[in-house]
Amino acid sequence: MAEAWILAGTLDGVAALPALGTMLGGISYLTRLVCDAASAGASRIIIVWCGDAPPPDPAALVADERIATRGGATVVCSPPRGAAGDAVLVIRADRVYHRDLPKLATQAWRGSSAEVGRVRGDAYDAVVVTTRRTAAKLCAAAGRPGAIAAELAALRAVHEVDPPYLGFCTPVRDARQMRIARRQLVSSLRKSADGIAAKVLNRRISLPVTRMLAGTSIHPNQVTLIALACALAGGAVISRGGYLPGLVGMLLVELGSIVDGIDGELARLRFQFSRRGQWLDTVVDDVANVAYTTGVVVSLDRAGMSWAVPVGLAAILAFAATQTTQYWLILRVYRSGDLAAIPWAFQSSEFLSQRPRGVMPWIKATVPKLLKRDFVVTLFVVMAAIGHLEVVLGVFSAGAFTFFAVLFTQLARNRESIRAARVA
Repeated sequence: MAEAWILAGTLDGVAALPALGTMLGGISYLTRLVCDAASAGASRIIIVWCGDAPPPDPAALVADERIATRGGATVVCSPPRGAAGDAVLVIRADRVYHRDLPKLATQAWRGSSAEVGRVRGDAYDAVVVTTRRTAAKLCAAAGRPGAIAAELAALRAVHEVDPPYLGFCTPVRDARQMRIARRQLVSSLRKSADGIAAKVLNRRISLPVTRMLAGTSIHPNQVTLIALACALAGGAVISRGGYLPGLVGMLLVELGSIVDGIDGELARLRFQFSRRGQWLDTVVDDVANVAYTTGVVVSLDRAGMSWAVPVGLAAILAFAATQTTQYWLILRVYRSGDLAAIPWAFQSSEFLSQRPRGVMPWIKATVPKLLKRDFVVTLFVVMAAIGHLEVVLGVFSAGAFTFFAVLFTQLARNRESIRAARVA
């Protein structure tokens, strides 16, 4: 799909709100619309200005570098010409919606013979993918109240897909609706693959902080480094030995785990994704794990538990071997900086996002979430609070050895798919 049309100006008989220059989650509303369209695969993005009001100055609208890096955007007063059957992504500029709607509408269109691809439900009317002929009809109808919805309702060949996790699509007519849209925008930064502690605790703290930071110049990578500093400080404090350093150190590690969620939230909110950021986040998580585990080993050794050093060293080596292998996979095979890109791993986004029915499928889907870093670190804080750092080392070691065995077993089982992915 080459083109995306952003319908702006007068929609449904009234001036479309928010205004294209309105700041929303740290970036302008137009920047958000353009980035959404580009993420769905559009390489040519056009603002189709509807109604009699004069269009705004294009240069002022598209100044954001995020728009420039996605091919820019042009402003026209009539739909661009082309083959009538071309696919066009059509976005209404009077809605604030979940960032995945354009991608899902595009998926609904691909591989179908429908006139329209969209997300299921009348509420999700902000985005459709259709032919150029139908898109032109929507543009012509845009200025009349209810006409866009009427044109879509008249179409018979419609292919729909399910809404995204925490999906929303909010019309904005006044300040109250804008406040609602802003809250929904931040709340939707949660992920379906979030672990148990992330859902219950971490996101409740990180999301309000992200909302406060959205309008600042703080970059997600800077937040990642703050999370690393918390973990390194936590490991150093734990290594001093004793109950209080153990508890304070693990609380610092927990703080780092919570802060670690903010970098991804900011990146999703402000479209500041980068391969460098992915790698930084991945490596920082692993360095943090080694840092606090080393602190625990030193603390236990000082307490006279001589077994802690050999067990901890073996566990750290197993952990390093596992993670190094996964680094190779995402670098050379799956071309990402995120470990969740490994599709056959039970820590992948696809696996953790599933919603199985039945007791055994639910158990199989839930156990990996108990091994996610957010839950494990929270558990370790509890262990430190009751004075049992040896449990922290025991759990980390068991997890490191288990992950080592599982990864290399999975490597053997999936060697053909790995080979095929590498060739592709």
